[in-house]
Amino acid sequence: MPTQATVASPPPSAPDASLPGRARGRAADLEPKQLGAEIIGLTSHLAAGTYELLVLIGELDARGSWAAWGALSCAAWLAEACDIDPSTARRQLGVAKAMRCHPLLDEAMRDGDVSYAKARVLVAHLTADNASALVEIAARTPAAHLGKAIAAWAQRNEDPAVIAARQHDERCVSWRTDPDGMITITARLTPEAAGNMIAVVDQAVMADRAPAGASLGQQRADALVGAVTNGGGNVDTEVVIHVRPDGNTLADGTPLADHAVTKTLPTAFVSLLVHDMEGMPIDASPRRRHPSRRQRRVIDERQTECQHPGCTAHDFLQYDHIRPYGPDGLTVLHNLQRLCGPHNRAKGAVRTPSNARSTS
Repeated sequence: MPTQATVASPPPSAPDASLPGRARGRAADLEPKQLGAEIIGLTSHLAAGTYELLVLIGELDARGSWAAWGALSCAAWLAEACDIDPSTARRQLGVAKAMRCHPLLDEAMRDGDVSYAKARVLVAHLTADNASALVEIAARTPAAHLGKAIAAWAQRNEDPAVIAARQHDERCVSWRTDPDGMITITARLTPEAAGNMIAVVDQAVMADRAPAGASLGQQRADALVGAVTNGGGNVDTEVVIHVRPDGNTLADGTPLADHAVTKTLPTAFVSLLVHDMEGMPIDASPRRRHPSRRQRRVIDERQTECQHPGCTAHDFLQYDHIRPYGPDGLTVLHNLQRLCGPHNRAKGAVRTPSNARSTS
């Protein structure tokens, strides 16, 4: 199977020598009006170039040429060949496909009435029935307000039950660790749920005395943490911190400084999982049917995905005895594995009630 390391691509063309360049010193000499005019002009050129780029991406995807170059998908080839983030490549490909499916969008982008920034918002909502209305809305609505404008149109033109069902299905919360060590949390909530949460956060902001110099965003962050953790002092859910020779981390690998651990210990329910010099969690293996809390922490660290061959599920995994629990199937680490619910149930279905193992 081809991998990203084997992706090939046609040789790049030489840069167009006719394109104007500008030395930083020359730009510094421009008058403010000239500077603004040049920014607007270059933005128009950039929009035209982006349109041409998306047309080419759509054509490449339709032809399937990327497969002949060893890529797993058009977006994968685009990310590799153009040195862009895969998520950016997927967004560009999504807009390029929508332009081919909806001529009105293609025409609006070609004429400069709809920018790429607006098209990224539109493509998830365009259908053959609403393309005309939504493209028109996008053409006359500033990019910063387009999301609200589309939502308002949907409220006027779609079945409320359909909207409610879609919003319910799309609710989610995710988080990622950024290069500076901070964690960015993204939440997609139904309007009523988000309204309630925002009201709670802003009420806490107004009720509490803000630290000196704290911005509104910082105050809201403190209020959100306080609302979720009841002020941080009464967290009744275990927080696992991995203590390794090369530093401490949370369960998902987020680095945690020593002083942060020290600050956390007196105010939260924290369990420290100690690793040996080879980086392996230390085992604790009592003779009991259910894995101990310490054993669960160790196996969670060692097995981050379902252990069924080919399965990559990593959420809500269950604990399974590889050899059924009994004299030959002790509750020790080398006899424990994590399985997703479907594979755990499939394995349990072939066991007899006498040797079926429990999950925790």
